[in-house]
Amino acid sequence: MPIMAYHSFTPQTTNLYNFKKFKEAGFNINYTVFKTNEQLQLALDLAQKANIKILAYSDELITNTENTVLRFRNHPALYGYFIADEPSSKDFNRVKNLIELIKKLDSKHIVYTNLFPNYATKSLLGDLDYEDYVSLFLKQVNADLLSFDFYPIVNNQIRKSWYQNLEIIKNISQEFNKPFWAYACSTIHYDYKKPTLGGLKLQQFSNLLYGAKGLEYFTYITMDDEYWKKHNYSYSIVYNNGKPTPTYSLVKAVNEQVKRLSWVFLQSKVDSVFHIGDSIPIGTKRMNFLPKKFKKFKTFEKRALVSFMSGKNGRFVIIQNKDMFRSMPFNYQVTTGVSIIDNNTGKINKTTSKEIINNIPPGDILIFNYQ
Repeated sequence: MPIMAYHSFTPQTTNLYNFKKFKEAGFNINYTVFKTNEQLQLALDLAQKANIKILAYSDELITNTENTVLRFRNHPALYGYFIADEPSSKDFNRVKNLIELIKKLDSKHIVYTNLFPNYATKSLLGDLDYEDYVSLFLKQVNADLLSFDFYPIVNNQIRKSWYQNLEIIKNISQEFNKPFWAYACSTIHYDYKKPTLGGLKLQQFSNLLYGAKGLEYFTYITMDDEYWKKHNYSYSIVYNNGKPTPTYSLVKAVNEQVKRLSWVFLQSKVDSVFHIGDSIPIGTKRMNFLPKKFKKFKTFEKRALVSFMSGKNGRFVIIQNKDMFRSMPFNYQVTTGVSIIDNNTGKINKTTSKEIINNIPPGDILIFNYQ
């Protein structure tokens, strides 16, 4: 599964040691804003040695596109090209033309654009409603994938429109048959607090339960220029010298779990998603039925997300604890033929048909599988 970090390094911290630490944290795609192609060349060469890929950006990719693409298109560490972040709909034609130019020169690698979240103002979106903004992007731009940056945990509370945003992205990505990637916030800034294990799991597993085929983090390195200092950016995954912060081990644990379970998410499609609890988010559906193959399915009115998926490995019922601080009691009883996917190994384990009460850790998931 693609796992990418935004602002991975600065030119000053682009070295082999830092690339190896990046890989050890579970990342396989590096994105850094470089000014020159010489800086990008060094990063690609080091990434090749560390066995990771680069989502390439340099200022020269925009100002001297043809020469830049011709220079790097055959590099073994190239994953694709990053050309636009949070474009307005008024920028879509420019993005479209740039993608077409790059694709004429290199049809093998993706061209990546990242869209606004639904809490962006209409003026930022180009005077469109959010759903129209996303749809227009895929209608107008020959995009390889859909990416958006929603940071859902503010002052340790979930933004009210997060799951509505995921609903829109899921529906439109299925309509246009385009995969989507989604973000987790992994740094303190503004009203975003210090990352926690439960909060990171809540973000990334919710993304996966809605169908994400790639995960992203903002940011990897702690940015330290005047703008970032002013807004208190801190406790990113590594410090500004590339050394791990306490967040590093949390992200590593999440990424390792995602990799163990990635066969479930990469090889399945989302059939439906529901919410449980005393209240459900706007734009979502309440689950008011007993799932097939279950005799009991109770969360004691605690808030949970339930995703129904299917693929060549069978059908999956996945439940997530939406509390980022407390475990959730879950009472279930299954019929014969239902297995559980072990979170620690990713392997399929047989389960009993007896009634069980399980405690799902903060932000975590429990996966059931049957044919």
